[in-house]
Amino acid sequence: MKLPPSMRSRKRYIAFRLISEKSVDEKAIAEAMVRNIATLFGEVSAVECGLKLEKFDGEKGIVRCNLEALEKVMIALTLIDKIGEGNVALLTLGMSGTLRGCKKKLEVLA
Repeated sequence: MKLPPSMRSRKRYIAFRLISEKSVDEKAIAEAMVRNIATLFGEVSAVECGLKLEKFDGEKGIVRCNLEALEKVMIALTLIDKIGEGNVALLTLGMSGTLRGCKKKLEVLA
């Protein structure tokens, strides 16, 4: 049984750009995000964030999280400095309440 919309947690979408020495695949970046949140805020917070990598094309991507955990997720994303063997920098481009709005921000900044 699905929860009614008034009882669901609100989502936010974060657009980001990844600068890296080597190419990074979708699975590696998703694991790095979850690992970094768990390291900084604990495993319980990592689960409560509801973090999901919605889209990633090798350079730019979109992450979904719960509204309550938005600040934690943005801090954790900014502090990612290594994925696998390569050094990386993750820059936050913008945040939106809808996936469509977040995609528009990515197109404007492309």
